[in-house]
Amino acid sequence: MPDSPVRSSAVDVAEFDPYAAAIPLRWLRKVPGGALLLLAPAVALVLVLSAAAGGMLGDAHEFQPVEDFWRAVGRNNLTVAVGLRYPLVRDTLVWLFAAIMIVEVMIMHRQWRLFKACLPKLIANKVIKPRHGLTAENADDPPILRWAARFPPEQRLARYLERTNERNRRHAAVFTTAFVVSAFVLALLLSLGQYYGLFRIFMPTDGSAAAREQWRRDAYAHWWAGIDHPIGAITYFLLTALAIYMILAQTHVGVSIARIAAALPRLVQLDANWINPDGHYGWDPVRQIFRSVWLSMALYGIMVSGLAVVLGLGGGGWIPAAFWFILLWIYVGLPWLGIRRIETAARERHIAIAEAEAEGASTRELDELEARVQRYRKARIRPMRLGSFARIPVLFSVALPVLLNLFQPYVEKWLGN
Repeated sequence: MPDSPVRSSAVDVAEFDPYAAAIPLRWLRKVPGGALLLLAPAVALVLVLSAAAGGMLGDAHEFQPVEDFWRAVGRNNLTVAVGLRYPLVRDTLVWLFAAIMIVEVMIMHRQWRLFKACLPKLIANKVIKPRHGLTAENADDPPILRWAARFPPEQRLARYLERTNERNRRHAAVFTTAFVVSAFVLALLLSLGQYYGLFRIFMPTDGSAAAREQWRRDAYAHWWAGIDHPIGAITYFLLTALAIYMILAQTHVGVSIARIAAALPRLVQLDANWINPDGHYGWDPVRQIFRSVWLSMALYGIMVSGLAVVLGLGGGGWIPAAFWFILLWIYVGLPWLGIRRIETAARERHIAIAEAEAEGASTRELDELEARVQRYRKARIRPMRLGSFARIPVLFSVALPVLLNLFQPYVEKWLGN
């Protein structure tokens, strides 16, 4: 229907449901964030029991994180004559990855709550307003515009979110099956990559190439999660598949959020609250989301970097790095472009309004309008901006997977490989 002659100034409140397509994760809806800390002892217990069942738990003298770090970066005192045993106690990377994934679950839990609450808060902050003037008759408009024009302006966003949630619920079984199968396939590929490449960074420098490769294979055979230790291998495989499933589910939610963000300018009018009650011109709910997004991306960057080094920089290491680049574009690149456009459009719209008010205005009114325009020009909507203290370590962690592969020869020389 065409826009009503009586124009509403408020958009109907609606929420996006991030759990709609993630059937295995719906139980998290009602779980308090603090309760997720129980995942830490649960995962640790599973790892310990699995390694102990294969006789590969290890003891205190095999816990060598500092020594193994220096060996990995080139100060390698290992020889082909002495084999390498790698029980769970010694596997620092597995403990690190497990800790990161537990923290990521907690971040995801908070993030999805923020996603759900974000749009209602933006509406309350008056930065999302009805968009008037749409008609359904223009065949050149995108389908979403022609569809949205059938509803009153204040209802369009709510109807679009209802349609998105309903589509995700309707296809939840398909999405879940696809993500689970993909997680198992990617976990299998990772296991194959580890079978052919694990422990290369620890390979001794003495002996022939064949002797060094045999040393690596023997080290893999004495790894607690290698195929020679089936219980540990199965546990490692299942935990890896679960972690990959979570990443895929998060990515799907990220894509859904990106689609909603792309549709917003066509469904509603995006603005800034020039009173600036929250210090971000009404966009503080988005800032809260990106605080968790940056932390999540930094942790994933560390994990992907370790995986890239293990699989081999410049070779198999490009696989996680390429997937990482896609995630960066979805979670950081697209939102950054969208926010810049919102800021520019809001500024230009209000400057145009001020210029229209200037016609026939008195000198005093012109001075006030000039001050308003200067304020519009200086205003910066920066909900993605990092604090000064966090900027360098977070950005370094985020960029690390790509930098490691780009500067492969120098990194491998430093690693002594």
